[in-house]
Amino acid sequence: MQYEYTAPQKIFEENGEVMCAGWAKKPYFIFNREQSKQAKHIKESVSYFVSNGEISLYISTENIGLDFYIKIAIANLKNGNVISDFVYKKQLLDRNELPESKESGQLVYSDKRIEFAIVKVKDDRTIKCNFYDFGGKADLSFEFNIDSKGGDILDQVAPFERDRKYFYFKRFMPVFSASGIIKVGKSQYELQKENTSVYIDSTYYSKPRLHSYQRLSADYMRGDNRFSLCLASRVGDNRNGSENSFFLNGELNKLYKIEVKNNDGRIDRPWYFKGGIEAVDITFKPNKINDSAMVAQMDTTSVTFGVLFGKLKRYDYDAPLMLDNIPAHMVFNEF
Repeated sequence: MQYEYTAPQKIFEENGEVMCAGWAKKPYFIFNREQSKQAKHIKESVSYFVSNGEISLYISTENIGLDFYIKIAIANLKNGNVISDFVYKKQLLDRNELPESKESGQLVYSDKRIEFAIVKVKDDRTIKCNFYDFGGKADLSFEFNIDSKGGDILDQVAPFERDRKYFYFKRFMPVFSASGIIKVGKSQYELQKENTSVYIDSTYYSKPRLHSYQRLSADYMRGDNRFSLCLASRVGDNRNGSENSFFLNGELNKLYKIEVKNNDGRIDRPWYFKGGIEAVDITFKPNKINDSAMVAQMDTTSVTFGVLFGKLKRYDYDAPLMLDNIPAHMVFNEF
């Protein structure tokens, strides 16, 4: 059974190995890369997902060894248009530091294609970008502020394959809103904090070999109600540290082992998620335009946009939470 931590806990022992495995509803796990036995080999990625029901914006910043990436995808949920692109740099000397691992910090990057900046001050962030000839289709620009609305998060840590020098640390935070502007070519979209949700997904890890990763997520606001979902690679794993969870109006509900089915891994076909005695029974259906799924491809990362149907009895068996056409997405990655 998975273990819940209810007080601050260091991730690493004095010998640099992982000393804990489990999850928390608050940012209790204390991450200090210098304490890790794998300090020189830690990889990190931070993604931001912004959606107002009309437009969805995916941003991922990654330090993978010597490689630095900025990956961006934008999807118009009304007409099905998806554009994506990424930039890459080999970091031989200076490493671009991602700001989410500290209370305050910033990331500033520019080259001939992009001007990009994230500034973090405690719970507030500002993200700015000018991406020229984005996806070979149009110039993309955005500037918005991210504010915390409060609520539970998912803090999760686990060793890899019972070898405690390798680890996986996740901080999934569906507690933000945004206000600002997104421009794509001649189109402009306004983000208002009353109806624009943002989750931040920070991941830090060191592992012995490449893995395939998949995550089904949703973050949907309607009036005063908000529903968020995180079902990730280890959805069928009931050991300490599984990411499976959903959030309703700022309250985390932990999920355990879930069975996943798909039609031979086809990206354009539905995915089915079931767990417990009807505790979880949901379907992710990719959106299609002209018989093609709404998919953004960015190097080894792809994001499929779609909707959720089904029910979550885990919330209340007598009055299950019904999901009907809820915007969602699946992230696939090799890392």
